[in-house]
Amino acid sequence: MIYLLSGPNSYRALRKIKEFKAAFLKKHDDLPVEELDGENSEIAISDFRSALGQGSLFSATRLVIFKNVLGADEKVFDILRENGDFVKKSKDIFVFWEKEPEKPTLAFFKKYAEKVQEIKILNQTGLDTWLARKSQILGLKLSKDERALMIEEAGGNAEWALENMLEKMALGFNRLRVTKIVGASVSPFAFVEKLVSAPLGRALLALKEAEVSGQDFQR
Repeated sequence: MIYLLSGPNSYRALRKIKEFKAAFLKKHDDLPVEELDGENSEIAISDFRSALGQGSLFSATRLVIFKNVLGADEKVFDILRENGDFVKKSKDIFVFWEKEPEKPTLAFFKKYAEKVQEIKILNQTGLDTWLARKSQILGLKLSKDERALMIEEAGGNAEWALENMLEKMALGFNRLRVTKIVGASVSPFAFVEKLVSAPLGRALLALKEAEVSGQDFQR
């Protein structure tokens, strides 16, 4: 069984991968999830071939996560294409995330995948809807103007930055009222950012990405 997450939105992709892991580990808590990450390391052909075909002695089903492994080396995709029928019929679960899949890659997954899910970068309206829902879950009341200012402040990779802002608010940091900050040249969240040094902030973001993707450093 094979799935494709297609698109550049890392926040949504890693959330979805975490859901796959949680569902698998609910049934197979004592088994590790196999994962190959093409962005953080070079994927050897032998490792990719092994991940596709290596059966487990302990379970009839494996979960194998592939993150952006098909673009760096054409041979990797050639191997996948040669094994299309196998991965489609396999009891194993293969989840691929490709930020920018090429047309032949998409054509392959449309033919063999159980599901192809597009994960686009959210536009302004989508971000506002997401932020309103997320803040409500955390018990925070934000006006439309406040949400707009937060989205403007977030910049690229907006969901990651917005989630960090919300978590800081939920921890009890006071935020300035929108009546004081509309039209202001200084970021309303600058005082919060001063609480976290730049290097530590980047480290926390990396940890957040790892947490969202389902990596458990205590396992």
